[in-house]
Amino acid sequence: MLAAALLWAGCDRAPAGPGPVLTVREAPVDFTLMDDGIEPAADIEALIAPYRERLGEQLAEVLAHAAGEFGKDEPEGTLENLVADALLDVVQDLAADTVHVALLNDGGLRVPIAGGPILMRHAYELLPFENYVTVLSLSGSQLERLADEIALSGGEPIAGWTMELDGDDAVDVRVGGQAIDPALTYRLATVDYLADGGGTWTVLWEAAAQPREDLDVLIRDVFVAYLRERDAVAPTLDGRVRDANGPGTEGGGE
Repeated sequence: MLAAALLWAGCDRAPAGPGPVLTVREAPVDFTLMDDGIEPAADIEALIAPYRERLGEQLAEVLAHAAGEFGKDEPEGTLENLVADALLDVVQDLAADTVHVALLNDGGLRVPIAGGPILMRHAYELLPFENYVTVLSLSGSQLERLADEIALSGGEPIAGWTMELDGDDAVDVRVGGQAIDPALTYRLATVDYLADGGGTWTVLWEAAAQPREDLDVLIRDVFVAYLRERDAVAPTLDGRVRDANGPGTEGGGE
């Protein structure tokens, strides 16, 4: 009854029905400015201190060493290559059958990686989203259409296949060095965000509606596992995504 009366506060006419009517004329509000001038609560600090220390130790773990800076670029960047290679490499061991190619979205890679030690903290900064790995099955013709969609965005992180971008079209698309066979089925590793309607690649949405293999592993964990298996990683451009009208192996910076 009180809630109903409050809804009528300030109205000229009270609601019909029995019972008292409460009218609120003023509702004073006090604000407290939260800044670093407020002393922390000692009991709360004591409670969270062990967890903060443990988290700091975990984030400081050295996963591998970067022999140079990894950055994004179009149509191909060293950072894109590193993460896509990690996805394809690790998923080969996790999936139930052969995985031929990998694809991620450039926007999912949030920061570059500097030369020197790569820490667990860097993995979280690079891949902050809780995206799980999924494997989709595409026909050869679907894979060619997907390459054209990649061309529209100027290139994306891929592994296991190569292509030339001729404007909005992808040409000379190859898987493992071989021309795509429209009659074959290719298994593609990506993340659930892209398969389930994220991004702009409609071919992935089509493939996701068919039987797929969802893996219970995050893309970030895949990247961490890949780095832990290596002492060092080096920035590499290999021409997997090339501009058909210009040099395709220059760049690699932000």
